[in-house]
Amino acid sequence: MVILCGTDLVEIERFKKILERQDSGFINKCFTPREQETCNGKAGGKRAPESYAARFAAKEACGKALGTGIMSEGIGLTDIEVMNDAKGAPYLVLSGKAKEKAEELGVFSMSVSLTHDGGMAAAYCTMLAERKELNG
Repeated sequence: MVILCGTDLVEIERFKKILERQDSGFINKCFTPREQETCNGKAGGKRAPESYAARFAAKEACGKALGTGIMSEGIGLTDIEVMNDAKGAPYLVLSGKAKEKAEELGVFSMSVSLTHDGGMAAAYCTMLAERKELNG
């Protein structure tokens, strides 16, 4: 068994500007409809920039844990979805090439943590996997 991990840090202001420009092309490219609904619903949309930034950081962190990053090996941003359970805790839903890569690695457990403060959003992702050798 191996522990895979990834982390990322994102400026919230970047997402505030994207939302102010109403750049739906960027939002649609990066976030699933379910993620958009969640982000836009945070405090009536007032917390959307923080929510989008934290989810973007989580996608990057997940890609790092998979050892691919995002936008490589066919893994797109919407192949990694960040959702919340009934208590509000975040969790990951993988599809497409991200799911295939996780299966190839033997990932059987994933955890993600999101935070934001001081104009920054961060995420940390850990995965437990069966594969003994990741680079060979």
